[in-house]
Amino acid sequence: MHSTFSASPTAAAGSKQTFAGPEQDSILGLVAGEGKLPSILARSAKERGFQVVALCLGEEARNRVLPHCHKAYTVAPGQIGRNLQLLRKEQVNQIVFIGKIPKSQLLLNMHKLDWMAIRELSKLPNFSDDTIQFAMGDLCEAHGIRVRPQSEFLRQLFPDVGVLTGRQPTAQEYADIAYGKKIAKEIARLDIGQTVVVREEMILAIEAIEGTDEAIRRAVELARNPVVVVKVAKPGQDQRFDIPTVGLSTLASMTGPKPGGVLAIEANETMMVEETEMIAYAEKHGMSIVAVKV
Repeated sequence: MHSTFSASPTAAAGSKQTFAGPEQDSILGLVAGEGKLPSILARSAKERGFQVVALCLGEEARNRVLPHCHKAYTVAPGQIGRNLQLLRKEQVNQIVFIGKIPKSQLLLNMHKLDWMAIRELSKLPNFSDDTIQFAMGDLCEAHGIRVRPQSEFLRQLFPDVGVLTGRQPTAQEYADIAYGKKIAKEIARLDIGQTVVVREEMILAIEAIEGTDEAIRRAVELARNPVVVVKVAKPGQDQRFDIPTVGLSTLASMTGPKPGGVLAIEANETMMVEETEMIAYAEKHGMSIVAVKV
């Protein structure tokens, strides 16, 4: 099945801001997955003077980034050869990957892969997130396209150490956080996931291929009480890919029959989307959000 390319150049709103230095008038490729982060990054890059050319993995992603892009295309992730041709056509020599790209969808649609995707995937020792992402990064670099870190454009989304809500965690919750940090770092090191859910120093759920929100929902259903969610970065986290991220959906997943709970994230390593809205939601539901050193 061929990917669908539907390009639509957009004019910048108002006069274009100019910057001194090598970034002026440069082109930035953006591979946009699900969620709000691609549009936030596209806007940040545009404000820095980039012309953003987006390859969007779905119409919803395209609609989100379109206002901040010079051009936006809808593409299929398994059509690697065609997507590289498109980047060459647009003279893209640097790119950022951002947004959720569910691995389960890719694996369920293996029949849609082009010959280059089949060739590259057949070389991999396994289909872990790190293995797939690093292979795609190496492939881009081999074609003269530098993969830039997400954090270059989103540093404002990384909170420092501290409690972000009015409610402090209790002593038991701090103990759960300390226990959860150790387990979360270990599963992250093994490339299983980056989130664990704890209650009274018992692991209720470990994130795997289903993703953070589903793992949390499973734990809340088991506990029937407030839980402690701990999300960390991988040891030696590659800032180009899969930076741990939390948002309103994370807190919504924690909402159970009783108010309370704690979301603990690794300070300066985890992106917090919709911070103002998240804090308001947490206050309303008796939750605590804390950025911790790991």
